[in-house]
Amino acid sequence: MEEFLNQIKEDFKDVSNEFETILIKVDVKNWLSSHEALRDKYDLKFFSWLSAIDWDNDVAVGDAPKEQVTPSFEIVSCLSSVDNSNLVTISTTISKDESSIPSLTSIYVGANWHEREAFEMLGVYFDGHPDNRRLLLPEDWADLPPLRKDFAIKGR
Repeated sequence: MEEFLNQIKEDFKDVSNEFETILIKVDVKNWLSSHEALRDKYDLKFFSWLSAIDWDNDVAVGDAPKEQVTPSFEIVSCLSSVDNSNLVTISTTISKDESSIPSLTSIYVGANWHEREAFEMLGVYFDGHPDNRRLLLPEDWADLPPLRKDFAIKGR
């Protein structure tokens, strides 16, 4: 793990290792190229998952963060090797005002449904995605995406 971590640190500037998980933070402009490098140079060919986190201070349901945060979406994906135990989590942050990011489907076909879910549930648009249509919600859904912090649960 140490050798792999040191190699990763040579190519990426914001790398941490917590709980035996390597986390790489990248600028959104490096989102695609970082995934390509991890797939090609580091042999992380298995796309495990992608998700998004809605960071906001104003919440309709639940508790607000204990410390002030900059309202944004954090997009996170997890990649691993099929030949060994090497695994990384890579993330980037995007503005809630311009909530779009390049799609990973040209690099990892398995990102397709994960991106569709993040689009539908949080409103993150994936530029270049081959099929940005509803996955779980009804086609006529007209409300805010239901996992957004500002989505108010009706009927309570």
